[in-house]
Amino acid sequence: MNIGDRLRQLRGEARPESDDALATRLQRLRPPARHATMDPDDCSVLGTALAAEQTTDGLLIRERHYRLSPASCVGVDPSALPETCRLPPLDWLYIDTETTGLSSGVGNLAFMIGVARFSATDQLEVRQYVLGRYAAERAMLTDLLATVGTASTGLVSYNGKSFDLPLLANRCRMQRVAARIDTLPHLDLMYTVRRAYRRHWPDCRLQTAERRLLGLQRVDDLPGAQAPAAWRTWLCERDTTAIARVLEHNFQDVVSLALLHRCLAGAYLGQADSPLDHAAIGRAWLDAGDPQRAQRIWENAGESLSDDGRLDLARLYRRQGDWASAETQWLALYARGNAAASLELSKLHEHRRRDLRAAMRYAGSCTADERDARCSRLRRKLDATPQLTLRLSLRTR
Repeated sequence: MNIGDRLRQLRGEARPESDDALATRLQRLRPPARHATMDPDDCSVLGTALAAEQTTDGLLIRERHYRLSPASCVGVDPSALPETCRLPPLDWLYIDTETTGLSSGVGNLAFMIGVARFSATDQLEVRQYVLGRYAAERAMLTDLLATVGTASTGLVSYNGKSFDLPLLANRCRMQRVAARIDTLPHLDLMYTVRRAYRRHWPDCRLQTAERRLLGLQRVDDLPGAQAPAAWRTWLCERDTTAIARVLEHNFQDVVSLALLHRCLAGAYLGQADSPLDHAAIGRAWLDAGDPQRAQRIWENAGESLSDDGRLDLARLYRRQGDWASAETQWLALYARGNAAASLELSKLHEHRRRDLRAAMRYAGSCTADERDARCSRLRRKLDATPQLTLRLSLRTR
């Protein structure tokens, strides 16, 4: 062993490989021959597999039509939701993306975008974009914004508020596409579904809403979490099987958005058959400035109205000066041991009925922090009442 080998051994360095050994190791690392001869810019195979039109930039576009069943064409105004009732008439565009990952980082992009809009009362036009290669992203975003059109368009998504729309806005900025898709009116149906059904459903995913509200059950559907791997498989291996399934998944997503939009508009008008949270829906209408509709929702709910909803209805009656109706709601809640109703009844008898003993009785059922202070004050009033009565009687003599 010479001095050079000895120094390399002490430093933990490996001996330099011979030329033959190095060539053998590089041969093992070299990709298979089919990758070496593959043309990465050839998207014709993908276009044929997806039945999509291929552009010169490697962008694939597929247009399809979906006809709604007669039951889905009920004349419900899709704008009849608390979030959109104050907006001017809009041309609703339903949008869903399939992305290379689930993060919000700058390296994440949408390799597939599906959009749909009603061309007739019973027909949807669906347009889907697929990136055949990374370089086609700018062309896809440019065409997408042309499809979105003017500011009279309203976007509808499912969880797009926190994911799809910010991602597309970031990609537009990175590709220097001069448009701000995130400035358009936007309705995120996930929040609309959560408000109405989270107390009755185990989760509020899009496919859960499809099954419970639309009666749709997907067959052989590719989970959205597998979409990034499907696109990578196409890029690396030119296998179109998985990405074709992603295209069908995306198509069903945008169709379901359109159907859910109409279904939810009916539910928020009180036309739903399935159990929902009437209290939350009425509160949303109240916040939107429509107390009459909120009152109808709460009153029509009947026994299915929760205790929170009954308290909201009683407050609305009180605001209208209908103390008898408000008291009816409070008494029903008091019978079930509701502390908030006990407090309202105590206030009613103290300030309006001037019945301190009844106010004291109801105050005893309030929460601990309210009960102690209120009972002490009412007790002082009751103790002072005989003296006040005596002074008044002496003045009248």
